[in-house]
Amino acid sequence: MSKTESPVAELYVVSFTCEFKRYDKDLTYEDIEQCLKTDTLNKTYDEYIGPTLLYFAEDLDELAKALCVEKIVPQGIFIRGMYGGEEKKGAQKYAGIALEDFKREEGIFKFKLYGTRKTLEIPKSELEKFGVDVYEAIYMSEINPFKIIGTIPILLSSKGGSKLREFLEYVVKVNERELSSDDVAKIRVLAKELKQPDKIEALNQRKYYVVYRRDRLFTASVFSPQSRPQPTKYVIQDTCSYMEVGNEKVAYYYVALLNYLAYKVVESNRAVQRHQLARPILALYIAGLSWCDVDEATWLKIVELSKRLHEKAPLKKYGNQNVALKEIGNYPEFRELKELLDKIVDKEKLERALNIVSG
Repeated sequence: MSKTESPVAELYVVSFTCEFKRYDKDLTYEDIEQCLKTDTLNKTYDEYIGPTLLYFAEDLDELAKALCVEKIVPQGIFIRGMYGGEEKKGAQKYAGIALEDFKREEGIFKFKLYGTRKTLEIPKSELEKFGVDVYEAIYMSEINPFKIIGTIPILLSSKGGSKLREFLEYVVKVNERELSSDDVAKIRVLAKELKQPDKIEALNQRKYYVVYRRDRLFTASVFSPQSRPQPTKYVIQDTCSYMEVGNEKVAYYYVALLNYLAYKVVESNRAVQRHQLARPILALYIAGLSWCDVDEATWLKIVELSKRLHEKAPLKKYGNQNVALKEIGNYPEFRELKELLDKIVDKEKLERALNIVSG
């Protein structure tokens, strides 16, 4: 070994071979030592700790460059009060900024806040005064493999949370005669409890988005604002993570890979990390599946299969994403996608990638 080389640290797994029914202060080291079993981990320190260190130290801008995407966002915008709050000990039930219904007609804006009974009315000009508008939010519960089943209309203010609170107080004042005391109380508590960013940045109409669930099974779908009704403003809520890309093919490619990786987690009966954030994106890089690293014939086939799966995936709610993945796994297009990726992915790299997203 040269003077400049560092010794390779060997790693071991230590486990108990006997059970101690209770702690005894008279136990000696020798008593415990004879109940210990030591096995070699068969991994270097770098192999074991490297992916974890990379996750916490990785520059997401650099990772985006390596994956040939424009932006990686580990968590969408934080919004509190979308569906209000449930009545529980020490807390009062309140309304939500999600809209059960809304319409604009003849200078009047009519809307019904989540969890309230009465439709509210205000002059449309007041929306601009408070910077308030209807945004369509992408929420985790609406994401299935290869499908976003819907978006949720919510009220946000481009001038920040304080202006949205002022708007709600104004709405109560204008409509108070028509409102029940229960609705008044719910809206006023909402005004106190809600949170939103000071600045709202709607999704770029010219970009494509790879959107996936932030927690546990990170099933994904392509979202394309330009394919939706205009001039609607869209935001991605903080229960989701996403990548912004300028190329449609890149978006469909990465959605296919994320759903493949999530399927492999289920297939191998692994426990899933509670909070995924950017972990699945890093896992794709670790697995050597960057768009930049795959030959054109392969990514063209993956894109084709992904598009077909987006067309065929059902618009329905699932009890959990394990069920959704198992159902999509029966589609011939997904079986073909899985077979293709199983052939090209390096098994050792895939194992390291799965370790990043599983417990």
